[in-house]
Amino acid sequence: MPLFTSNEPHQPKGDHNRRLALGIDIADFAAEAGLTQEQVHDYEFTTIDHDFDRAVAEKYEAALERLEANPPASQIVRNS
Repeated sequence: MPLFTSNEPHQPKGDHNRRLALGIDIADFAAEAGLTQEQVHDYEFTTIDHDFDRAVAEKYEAALERLEANPPASQIVRNS
């Protein structure tokens, strides 16, 4: 299974923050991405010096892009 390293374009912690900004919980996001909750959790909490699964990262990113293009009703936009 191909792995990304921390210097690749995917950033698990940044992606985690993007998911949180959408206001979508891990179970709903996992279902949207076609991943298990465990895969989402493991990806999001990959530390900067560890590898992560490329297939998981690609599915995660695709789901983020779909949801950001058409945000769920749970997303709250705040203008400061």
